[in-house]
Amino acid sequence: MKLILLGAGASYGSGPTEPYAPPLGNTLFNELEKRGGIAATMPSEIKDLFRENFEQGMAAYTEFTNDNTIGFQRELAHYLASFTPLPGNTYIDLIKEFGIKNTVYVSLNYDLLFELSASLENINTCYSTEKPDNYVSLLKIHGSCNFWPQIPVGQMDGVTIENCNVAIEAPVSSLNQRETLYRCEKEKGLAPAIALYAEGKSVKVSPSYVNRQLAEWKVSASKATKIAIIGVKVHEVDDHVWDIIGKSKAKVWYVGFSSDKSSFDVWKSNHKKKNAFFIESDFSKCIDILKKRFK
Repeated sequence: MKLILLGAGASYGSGPTEPYAPPLGNTLFNELEKRGGIAATMPSEIKDLFRENFEQGMAAYTEFTNDNTIGFQRELAHYLASFTPLPGNTYIDLIKEFGIKNTVYVSLNYDLLFELSASLENINTCYSTEKPDNYVSLLKIHGSCNFWPQIPVGQMDGVTIENCNVAIEAPVSSLNQRETLYRCEKEKGLAPAIALYAEGKSVKVSPSYVNRQLAEWKVSASKATKIAIIGVKVHEVDDHVWDIIGKSKAKVWYVGFSSDKSSFDVWKSNHKKKNAFFIESDFSKCIDILKKRFK
């Protein structure tokens, strides 16, 4: 089984996208602030933290609001749901080249570029490894902007949720892009099931659904014979990602730029991972390289 792990760098470097490429973490807050809303009204010192390091800013904002992050999470989801791949996007090429049989895709991203790219090839997405034959398996282990609790719009309006590990637990529906944007616009008291973009990646809304994605990721990584990592910074604090890969017996190919190699080498050494290899490339150029390695 092949496993392909995708991060923010993949979406950023995926090519033709409407209205533009989704930003990386170092510019994400600036884009949210431009849209007004909660990001624009935060104290200046928290804004500065977000600009310096999004995870640190998120941690500070969580403390400042007594863990009342629902509104900000909803605005973040609305922004990331607005990106649409165009013909020629690299996600389309990735799916065409590696296919949907014996390949599990795993994404750390909240956006819908992968799913929308699959739909351009008339392929539906299943957020599980147990799927119909004509579906592609995609595990989104940090949640997704379209994972919405099965609670009617407006039912939670006026409710403030703070100082709790879990805001709400409910079954989840995976919405399409139009439904996701509508829900983000109309909802006032809920957010989708997405992890806080902070150390620990805790999930406040419907965590059990995201935890099932995590559980399937762990099983898939243990079964995989070949793993490719594209657009993911090595951040060993995220042990639910890097420890899992380090313990896998699979051959690993990490795609990154020259500036990524030192952190990759440290991770490789820490896990004594002798069958892990670095490929210096961007997303658009790495598919042919990986195709040869995966044979």
